[in-house]
Amino acid sequence: MGGVRIPSARGAFRVWQRNAMIFRKYWKSILAPNFIDPLLYLGALGLGLGAFIREGGINGQTYLQYIAPGLLASNAMWAASFESTFNTFVKLKIDRIYDAITTTPVNAEDVVAGEYLWAGTRSALYGTAFLAVLTMLGFVFTPENPLVSSPWALLLPPVLLIIGVMFSVMGTLFTSLIQRIDLYAYYFTLVITPLFLFSGIFFPVEGFPAPVPQIAWLNPLYHAVNLCRELASGPSPGVLADAAWILVFTASLSLLPVQLMRKRLVS
Repeated sequence: MGGVRIPSARGAFRVWQRNAMIFRKYWKSILAPNFIDPLLYLGALGLGLGAFIREGGINGQTYLQYIAPGLLASNAMWAASFESTFNTFVKLKIDRIYDAITTTPVNAEDVVAGEYLWAGTRSALYGTAFLAVLTMLGFVFTPENPLVSSPWALLLPPVLLIIGVMFSVMGTLFTSLIQRIDLYAYYFTLVITPLFLFSGIFFPVEGFPAPVPQIAWLNPLYHAVNLCRELASGPSPGVLADAAWILVFTASLSLLPVQLMRKRLVS
């Protein structure tokens, strides 16, 4: 069986293509719920809690402007996390789809790389649709303080794809280690939820006493939120550090799930 090989672009694309064909049939029912959750947060906290935040908001932004890009980043996280956990587990253990795929010229490494790319694509699709909604809501309801005000926001779709790949790597790593689907309760409760709460979406984590800000710097979503927020309002040079963190973290972790998933598929 040999060691782990580098995934081929052709094989990974075929896995991505299969997922895209299935998604095309059910996209309406799949896409709708991904709007509801961030819109509820935007309305309940942005309008509700935001009414108690005095003029000047946070860092010179209104509260709605502050949380909207963060919800965009978290939307990408949730989309990629569900894709790389429950959906991947079903294809791996229940439907045995990966067993069938690997009987073709597509190998195990291609399967994992294709799933990374597909999870990133879903994050980009959901995020871009939500970005369009944010832009429209800003111009309709708060034209003096638009939620997306910078032309740099055009870079958000590819950034959301990269963010999706990053969280897909994390989700696939957990999937490669477990044998029962109910163990995802631990992943979402002990990993994803803390990342969501301490990422700076709803409040600046820098306001916490040490060592919370230092720990938050290790949070992948923290850097994703910073990156989306900067692109939505106009970036500063510091955004390069967040982009570099995401790329290095994703690249350094990406081969481990490939190796573990290959062992499961060829065993």
